[in-house]
Amino acid sequence: MPDPADRPVLPLAAATAAVAALVAVPATGAPRWLDRLSLLATGRPLAAAHAVLLALVFALVARGVLLRRRAAWYGLLALVSAGLLAVLAGEDAPWRLPPLVAALAALWTLRDRFTVRPHPKRVRAAVRAGASLTLAATVLLGGASWLPGVLGMAGLLVLVGMLLAPAPAPPPGDDAERALVARLVARSGSDTLAPFALRRDKTYVFSPDGRAAIGYRVMFGMAVAGGDPVGDPGSREAAVRAFLALCRRTGWRPAVLGAGTALLPAWAPLRSFGYGDEVVVHPSGFTLAGRPMRNVRQAVARTANAGVTSEIVAERDLSPDLRAALLDVASRSLGGAAERGFSMNLDELLTGHHPGALVAVAYGPDGPPIAFQRYVTSGRAVSLDAMRRAPGAPNGVNELLIVEMIGYASEHGHDPVSLNFAAFRALLDSRDRSVPQKLGYQALHLLDPLIAVESLYLFDKKFRPAYEPRSIVFRSWFDIGRLAAALLTLEFAPPRRTGAPLIAGNVPVHGGTRPAPMAHQRRRGEGDPGRPTPPPRPRHTGPR
Repeated sequence: MPDPADRPVLPLAAATAAVAALVAVPATGAPRWLDRLSLLATGRPLAAAHAVLLALVFALVARGVLLRRRAAWYGLLALVSAGLLAVLAGEDAPWRLPPLVAALAALWTLRDRFTVRPHPKRVRAAVRAGASLTLAATVLLGGASWLPGVLGMAGLLVLVGMLLAPAPAPPPGDDAERALVARLVARSGSDTLAPFALRRDKTYVFSPDGRAAIGYRVMFGMAVAGGDPVGDPGSREAAVRAFLALCRRTGWRPAVLGAGTALLPAWAPLRSFGYGDEVVVHPSGFTLAGRPMRNVRQAVARTANAGVTSEIVAERDLSPDLRAALLDVASRSLGGAAERGFSMNLDELLTGHHPGALVAVAYGPDGPPIAFQRYVTSGRAVSLDAMRRAPGAPNGVNELLIVEMIGYASEHGHDPVSLNFAAFRALLDSRDRSVPQKLGYQALHLLDPLIAVESLYLFDKKFRPAYEPRSIVFRSWFDIGRLAAALLTLEFAPPRRTGAPLIAGNVPVHGGTRPAPMAHQRRRGEGDPGRPTPPPRPRHTGPR
């Protein structure tokens, strides 16, 4: 049997919008025959102000019908029932009885299609607002004669808007949910974006068997998932269905930032478009040899000549002094600005609370750290999360740390190493651009000082990486403005505050715990001609 949420409601929404237009006729100065036609909806002539108010209410309800709001169904039921009572009481013409009975029967038949029930918080807010407006109107009865009417009109619209609004944003996932997601992230075969599901500002929805999950946030009525579901590949499509069902129940518009190509069919019938590529390096095929890698070799050599050394250590094993010094580097690197990001950035930098986090540290010739990069693991994959470099640090230190991490990944069986995100790579990489593409390229070039799209792409390109396309998934082109506002806010606004950290000791796994990874305790200078190693990338201020 088809899901009631998938059955069409457009005819009822169109009929409600038509009623709104008929109700508004008395306020438009239309010909008399249209006034008579409007009586089909009103039953009696209305004053212009009342016609405008009722028409606006019907317009809001029509939109609510289109969005499958249960409150819209209740509103139509109440309006039709009021019309029936007026006819039965002799206040309206008897000829209106058959159409009103037919409308009532149609509404009852369609009741299961309205799956978005009013959220209790919205109902309570509407009750409080109604009580306040009633009190205000009572107080103003002795004042200007038009004030109570205007207040009542505005109040009714506010109440209808509140009741038709989607559910408010939920709180972030609790510690138990995040511990379960941490186990799913640690599974072999996890996506390179899986660790970022552990951000403490994300809420979770799980597949029915609990073997896959999606981390998301709600902003401006958009429920935005960060990347693909994490966990068992066989349960990921079920997690997608659970997420979409949740959006239908709550009235949120579903979206995904960073969806992988393989799972795009599971998001149907939602729309999608590619917005860039994830930059990945496979350690087994990486080498510094050859002319194409000359720039990276030279960058690494510069750091060696400057006396820079490096090491890789588990984030949980950082000493208090080293942690404080690295946080100082991070603060100076950002100029005091807050951390940003959502789909391809983790939070709680250097706290040691995220399982499997590794820190590559570069030390200056006089000893103190001058740069670091944090990497997070998921199964065999390693993903660059944060890149911080103190002002005045030698050029090439980022390349050094990336090369070090690629070597570490090769030694410890990690593959691939995800370095960065190249937004709009196809546009930046194109030589023969059309006129629209030229305009888009110029816009990106102008914005580069703010979001570093082109400079980051050129940095990535030095390492001869592979690219994994990533897409934005959304419901409708009508949502594009709201979607853009939500994505920009999620990626660039300061993170919201959450509760206490989750894990400080062992990493949770199925059936128990396992120790955190040991530090890669090797300090080395840049001139060491050892095995080929991987490159670094400058921090992207956008999606990663």
